[in-house]
Amino acid sequence: MNSGQADIQSDLFYDYRTNVDAYPKWQAWMREKQPHLLVLWGKHDLSFELTEPEAYRRDVPKAEVHVLDAGHFALDTAADEIAQLVRAFMK
Repeated sequence: MNSGQADIQSDLFYDYRTNVDAYPKWQAWMREKQPHLLVLWGKHDLSFELTEPEAYRRDVPKAEVHVLDAGHFALDTAADEIAQLVRAFMK
């Protein structure tokens, strides 16, 4: 691991404790701004429920949602598919 990475990762994991409390603020922002939104989700991700990607559509109905045959680190197994989806989204 690169110098300083352990501290960076530790800080990131510690910061997760504040995420859930911030969800209502983020969701309100999305409802108000209606950003162009691409959601890419690994269906084998054990950290999250498979119902969660579609939940984004409650706040951003036009969100583009894709559930991939991948896990939490989807880029490890679906990089080509993800690259194709991101390229198409960015057009």
